[in-house]
Amino acid sequence: MSQNFQFGGEIYNVSGSHNVGKMNNAQASPEPAQHTTVPPGSNVVWPEPLVFVNYRSADEKPAADVEAELNHRLGRGAVFRDVHMPLGVAFPSELADRAARCAVMVSIIGERWDDGTGLRLLHSPSDWVRRELATALAGGVHVVPILVGARPHLSPADLPEEVRALAYIQGPHLPRDYTAPDLRRVVDRLLKTLPPLATAMYRATR
Repeated sequence: MSQNFQFGGEIYNVSGSHNVGKMNNAQASPEPAQHTTVPPGSNVVWPEPLVFVNYRSADEKPAADVEAELNHRLGRGAVFRDVHMPLGVAFPSELADRAARCAVMVSIIGERWDDGTGLRLLHSPSDWVRRELATALAGGVHVVPILVGARPHLSPADLPEEVRALAYIQGPHLPRDYTAPDLRRVVDRLLKTLPPLATAMYRATR
């Protein structure tokens, strides 16, 4: 998947293809040391979001925190979350379009994501968490789950077929009472591990 972004009179290419199983069974890399200082922010303004944040309302806080840290590191406009849709936009087409066009989708998966209510929602074809994930997975987008709190990995048997691959993708973990260094550690892993974000980080710090 390759996308061109233009700003400052220059065209930048952010690319990277994703085989759904690519991160499955990957060796876990050592956890980097936690930051004691806040990493510098970027002054880049992205005309098109690179990252789509997929989440349920119960996980809005970690979703907003991940979004804020990614925007701080990569630059304003790098991340799309549904709360930023303009007024008057038809949200079904906007969400589907953004999910298909992003370079990376991060799915925030909290302790209640796959409880009884969560699974009932997930098994409904009209569920937007499911539809966003299915669109990204089918389109070859890099999809990374971020597990939040005291929860196990996803069970493939619990998931609808079109999003079952999510259970096999390696992702970082945020503790239940995570701190700012915990959040920076998770975002560091995303920026260093995923080719589209590593490229974007290089551009953002030029």
